Amino acid sequence: MRNFVVLTWIVVLQVLGNVSLSRGMRLVGRVSLASPATLMAGGIHALTNPWILLGIAFLIAYFLCYLAALSRLELSYVLPMTSSNYVLTALLASWTLGETLSATRWLGTCMICGGILLVGLSQRKKVG
Repeated sequence: MRNFVVLTWIVVLQVLGNVSLSRGMRLVGRVSLASPATLMAGGIHALTNPWILLGIAFLIAYFLCYLAALSRLELSYVLPMTSSNYVLTALLASWTLGETLSATRWLGTCMICGGILLVGLSQRKKVG
């Protein structure tokens, strides 16, 4: 049960982090890669956006939970099980960011869900 909770936190934190970063970057606007100076200016502008800072905080928490999961479980189990973040990210991006998802994208997301189900039904063993 504890492993399920850690895997759930991994997914939730990564989804919230990525959506927050995307929302923040939409507010910041296009960052130019034309020169190191313009890239640095865009980076500083991005790092002063509260959505970007929130996204970074979520992703740091995600990373710590991910490390905890890897200390207990096999990578070949953790990675597919946490890939449900793709499905949740697509849903949240659609609902909160107004992104339009084509039928092809939804089909791909459903295929990911099928793979997650297969991995979830497989046997797993604890590391260490």
